[in-house]
Amino acid sequence: MSETTHRALRLALASLITVALVSQLFIGLSRSDLTVVRFFSYFTILSNALAVIMLTLLAGTPGRDESTGFAGFRGAITVYMSVTGLLYAVILAPNLADVAVPEPWIDWTIHVVAPVAILMDWLFHPPPRRLSPAILAIWLIFPAVYLAYSLIRGELVDWYPYPFLDPRVSDGYLGVALWSAVVLAVILVFGWLYYWWANRRPHGDEHR
Repeated sequence: MSETTHRALRLALASLITVALVSQLFIGLSRSDLTVVRFFSYFTILSNALAVIMLTLLAGTPGRDESTGFAGFRGAITVYMSVTGLLYAVILAPNLADVAVPEPWIDWTIHVVAPVAILMDWLFHPPPRRLSPAILAIWLIFPAVYLAYSLIRGELVDWYPYPFLDPRVSDGYLGVALWSAVVLAVILVFGWLYYWWANRRPHGDEHR
């Protein structure tokens, strides 16, 4: 695949995700009690929005992956999107959880198409720079902050973005803690796998 084609595909994916997110926001605002704050309180929305930024930067700036910092950012988004897709498939969809997705095509785009496409992009086009082991800890910062935000805000406004974060549904805060530990463990597993994949060959050093 040529670099031009690759950049065009990344831009097309960013555009598709953007249309899905904007459509979800406006449809949700018109049909339910969704608010802008609630909309951006979903991990799915945040990870997809960050994916749009990442894909747009990759499409618009050749050689963006040459930056070690950006490679780390790209890896983080790949991990978060994979977790988004996995949690949706394993926990949310089977239990018919309300995740404020008004249309099936939007649901499919942000929970399946985008996570799979971004994963494939990482697998077939890993960053040319080698990643530091410290990146695994850095990738945990955003999910940890998100967890704290969700629990604190949930207690204040009596609303939680996901059932497993709601102590009334998850058998109290112990249940929430157990679910949170599982999710953080999944993030670590995905992180290690993607870190290993990016560093498995010496190709990274050849592009320095």
